[in-house]
Amino acid sequence: MAIIVNPTAAEFKQMLAEKKTFLADFYATWCGPCKMLSYVLEDIAKEMGERIDIVKIDIDKEPELTEEMDITIIPGLFFIKNGEVASRYAGFLPKERLQARLEKLLGNEPPVEQAPDKSYDLIIIGGGAAGLTAAVYARRAGLKTLVLESFAPGGKLIKTFEIENWPGIKNVNGSQLAYDIYEQAMALGTTYLYEKVAALEIEGAERRVRCASGAEFTAPAVIIATGTVERLLNIPGEQEMIGRGISFCAVCDAAFYRNKHGIIVGAGNAAFEESLYLAEFASKVTILARRDVISAEQITQEKVAANPKIEVLTWRVPQEVIIENNRVAGLKVLNKQTGAVETMLAKGVFPYIGADPVTDFCRDLGITNDKGYLVVSSDMSTAVAGVYGAGDVCDKVLRQVVTATNDGAIAAQSALKYLR
Repeated sequence: MAIIVNPTAAEFKQMLAEKKTFLADFYATWCGPCKMLSYVLEDIAKEMGERIDIVKIDIDKEPELTEEMDITIIPGLFFIKNGEVASRYAGFLPKERLQARLEKLLGNEPPVEQAPDKSYDLIIIGGGAAGLTAAVYARRAGLKTLVLESFAPGGKLIKTFEIENWPGIKNVNGSQLAYDIYEQAMALGTTYLYEKVAALEIEGAERRVRCASGAEFTAPAVIIATGTVERLLNIPGEQEMIGRGISFCAVCDAAFYRNKHGIIVGAGNAAFEESLYLAEFASKVTILARRDVISAEQITQEKVAANPKIEVLTWRVPQEVIIENNRVAGLKVLNKQTGAVETMLAKGVFPYIGADPVTDFCRDLGITNDKGYLVVSSDMSTAVAGVYGAGDVCDKVLRQVVTATNDGAIAAQSALKYLR
């Protein structure tokens, strides 16, 4: 199997004209799920030998072909047999499911999947570090386990360029660590589905999980590990410019701001860490802090201070997004020391001012606090029997990947004890 990287639109169409059979992966370098899928494709390429080609097409290099293929979600997978699209799939696919589709593509069966089972011992909502660790422990204990994730395995790990506080490893790439944990969970027989959960309902001894797609699954035990979502600045122009200069992931989108000015809003670890990555691409990075108190770790502050591309401005509060030609052109910023409103021109704005828990689907169960975080006991149990929390979605004092994995392990063990 050959991996053909970034053929032109003409070369892609020539492959179709030649009636070839292959897998086409439409991706972007800034896309987290695409990065995770790239690891899967590399593993499949090693195992399936020369039996089928994988063609990777960068949507930013071939925008017209992307539009022609009607791609609105990436990664976009096309299973092509004899020059014709046999089926397509949008989003991340686990190795086992993707490889099974390819085997069917090479045979005489349509490259589609059988419907997944509807009933499990344990359902884990969220496939980040906490959820995947829970899956590892649950499967090792023999529980039939389903993980539901609406983004890509790894959660915020795949948005993190470098991790320097993972015990035993001085420095590790977030996407790589995410894939390693995911691969471990899958190797044990975890079922992983790309689904967004809409509701969690209690039906006697069963817990029913309803998904936005209409799919439903049941289990006597559920672990909620949905994490958090980035908080908005809530200023004029922000909402409509999301994806057009407003971004919540420098690791994902930094390449768009090559040789341009980017603004990061926030004074914590996330803001300072992401500024270092953005500075690898941008001509200049400005960090805006509401006060003169910086909460980022000292070692990260020192790295920022040593980077000539990065400046830190304190006592600055964003007031409005400046828009030109339907894209971000900068920010209007209040200088709290002088009272003046300053105009800062920039092509990208990255808010890192905190996050809110993803618990909309379960808040009517009485298991969250006034801020929406899950209230859990030391064994990660909630006030509803058989429902557990793990990771950043819980009310806790420290939100780090190492504490998320700890929560996942405890939640899985507690669920096992409850079931048996």
